[in-house]
Order: sequence, then C-alpha cells, then structure tokens
Amino acid sequence: MKIGIFGDIHGNRYAFEKIYEQLKKETCDMHIFLGDVCGYYYQQNEVIDILRDIPHLRAVAGNHDNMFLEALDDPSLMMLYSNNFSRSFQLLKENISGPNLTFLRNLPEELLLHPYNIAVYHGSPWRPFVEYIYPDSPLERFAELPFEIVFLGHTHHPMDRTCDGVRVINPGSAGQPRDKGWPSYAVYDTETKKAETRRVPYDVSALIRDIENMNENKPYLIEILQRTRTQT
Repeated sequence: MKIGIFGDIHGNRYAFEKIYEQLKKETCDMHIFLGDVCGYYYQQNEVIDILRDIPHLRAVAGNHDNMFLEALDDPSLMMLYSNNFSRSFQLLKENISGPNLTFLRNLPEELLLHPYNIAVYHGSPWRPFVEYIYPDSPLERFAELPFEIVFLGHTHHPMDRTCDGVRVINPGSAGQPRDKGWPSYAVYDTETKKAETRRVPYDVSALIRDIENMNENKPYLIEILQRTRTQT
C-alpha cells in the first residue's frame, strides 16, 4: 500500500494546493494528515475544504488546531494567540463553516494503523501537542514502542531515522518549512518500506501580499517564507 503523508499546512493554501496536485499524481491508497491546518496564515477554512475532499484521508490534530478550538469560546486566549502568532485564529473563527468546525473537533490525538504496525502523532507519542522530535533529537525512547513505523509532524523539518527497529518519519511542513527548503510531503510504501520526501515550489509572493494586507507587524511571518530555498 502506498501512503501519502503531509502536515503543518498552517493556512497556506498556495503551498498546499501545489502539494495536493502532486499527491494526486502519486495515486496513493491512503493519505495521512499529521495536524496543524490552523495557525499563522489565513486560508485555513479553504484548506479544510480541500482536506475533506481528499480520498482515504486519515488525520490527527495538531497543537495549533487544539489551540484554535480552545480559543473559540475564550476571548482572552484568542487575544493571546493573536498577539503571539497572527490574527489567523480570529479570521478562522469568523469564517469557518459548520462542517469544517466539525472536522477539526473530530480530529484525534493518535492514529494507530495496526495492520501496518504504524502509529501517527503530531508531536510525539508521549506529548502529541507539546514535544518536538527533531532530526537530531535522541530516539532511545522510540525503541520501547510496539510499532515499526511512527509518523510525526510539528517540527517543520523532514526526517527519516531508525532506532532499534523503530523508524521515525517526518515529511516536513506543507505550509511553513523551517529547514530552508520548499514545502514537502512524503510517500511511504508498506511493501517495499521505501519512504521518499518530495519538495514542491509555489508562489510565495502571493502569501506575502496577504500578510502585508493584514498589517500584522510580525516580521517572522514573512521572513521564514523568504529563507533560501532548495529543491530535492
């Protein structure tokens, strides 16, 4: 079985539309979303529309998805997150559709694919919304898990490492890469055990215009999009 894996879109429809165009050409039997459709950028509702139409999609919640749901009925939290990140949560609160809100609320923290000995989390198996597992993080704890494969997101850095028989794969970010590369996704074949990360260029300038029009006064939102990009 071929699995398409992606996560950390963060409302960047410009990048995700390009990634999904490529994913459709992969003819995957299953698609796995690793969480964080919410946060940072502004077309979150539109991205959820796309997610809901993806065939054979399985998904988990990300920390920003959870933060948005927590802030929906808490004005102080909404203000805190808007000040710390961007006004994306406030915009999503104003325009999210009922079915898309239900989609977010139904995302689990954990996904177990027992026939393939695969586990899926956003951050880590121990603290899905908090812990980061980077390409240089120690992996000794993973050796104790009863899985062959663990798919993770959260760091926005691709990785594919193995510790004592447990393989940890992160496809990188489909909306805000932090490794100076283009947005990415991964394809994993359960028969051959082969995993490949694909990079997908897109029109960054369109998103930068959106940020400028929002008058966020948060240079990070643009700076991270302008970092040197590489293609693999």
